Amino acid sequence: MICYNCKKEIDETDNYCRFCGAGQGSHMPWYYQMWGVWVLLFIIGPFCLWFLYKSPSKNKKAKIINAVLLTIVSALLCYQFYVAVKRVNDFYSSLLSGSLF
Repeated sequence: MICYNCKKEIDETDNYCRFCGAGQGSHMPWYYQMWGVWVLLFIIGPFCLWFLYKSPSKNKKAKIINAVLLTIVSALLCYQFYVAVKRVNDFYSSLLSGSLF
């Protein structure tokens, strides 16, 4: 088995790399696991794609599918944020112009 971090050969039974200490398999940092990447979507938005790209836990096909889904969800969230800001702006514009009452 090869360590995803330092690329040195380690034993199959190692949970952590003997050379760099990086967790392997289920002992990887949370932000490299798939559920962690989805949590990061709501924290840092589309920048979570970097963690998906660097994640050693999934194969290429799974990464592509998740990247497409993350991009779609990120675009929808950005659009919803834009609509909310536009509604607030329209409300305050009408309030200031006196046409609300």
